[in-house]
Amino acid sequence: MPTPLDIYVAPATERRGLWRLFVGLVIIIAGWLLWTVLVMSAFVLYKLAAGLAVTEALTALKDFVESASPASVIFQLSTFAGVWPAVWLAVRLLHGQSFGSLLSPERRMRWGDFLGGVGLALGFWVITLTLGIVAVGAPERSALPLATWALTLAPLALAVFFQASAEELVFRGYILQQLAARWASPLVWAALPAFLFGLAHYANGSQSGIGVHYVLVTLAFGLTAAALVWRTGSLAAAMGLHTGMNMLSLSGVGLKGLIEGNQLFLYDDAGAKTLFLADGAGTVCILLFILSPLCPFRPRQVLAG
Repeated sequence: MPTPLDIYVAPATERRGLWRLFVGLVIIIAGWLLWTVLVMSAFVLYKLAAGLAVTEALTALKDFVESASPASVIFQLSTFAGVWPAVWLAVRLLHGQSFGSLLSPERRMRWGDFLGGVGLALGFWVITLTLGIVAVGAPERSALPLATWALTLAPLALAVFFQASAEELVFRGYILQQLAARWASPLVWAALPAFLFGLAHYANGSQSGIGVHYVLVTLAFGLTAAALVWRTGSLAAAMGLHTGMNMLSLSGVGLKGLIEGNQLFLYDDAGAKTLFLADGAGTVCILLFILSPLCPFRPRQVLAG
């Protein structure tokens, strides 16, 4: 009897040449970079239309990205929207798959599983916030006015959804499917994408001296998201978990200097390493819960059609 993972991976078994995966990743990265350039160019053109010189417009772009404001955070997250059409092109052109086959065997989003993933993110937040308060104390209230926070919450949530789901489409959707179609071992289809996912986040924490910690925490998250795909046979729960975790960290409690701008509360970066250990512990707890019989997600034996 096929497992939920077998059913989810089935569309990727027809065109399995490994070169297709590598070319597909090139297409995805190129699409993301192209969209990023277009978004940033639009900002520069707007400044040029306002009368700034080219060097002044480029300086304005740099200052805006580094401004730690709600608009800056949303702007940066919006660059991930280019991943979606790039993934669509890769799976259609190279693998003959429908885009929906990355979401579930039904080729659509399972919104119930998505909301379940958001619920897991809330559990993660409670665990890590409790551990953080015990270890380094409570976070401080940021300077962001409550009214500004409330007004930017909806566009931030939309931007976070596109960013987090785009990463899941690539690492737990496209890469996981292609690897699982060739190798049965989770050391390949779960651990390898998680490792790549962790390495991709090294730069996020390198300036604060927590690059390695960031890699380890995101690697643990990658394994947790892969476990959700294995458990449910779809990408929805992993998307929900990722969206929920990012939304809580970008709007609730964050770390100074780390994608800062829309949080109500901030921790000082002096305790960054301890806080990342708390994040890692919380992620492992969620992973063990998903792997346990207590996990509320139940697989659906649905044949892809």
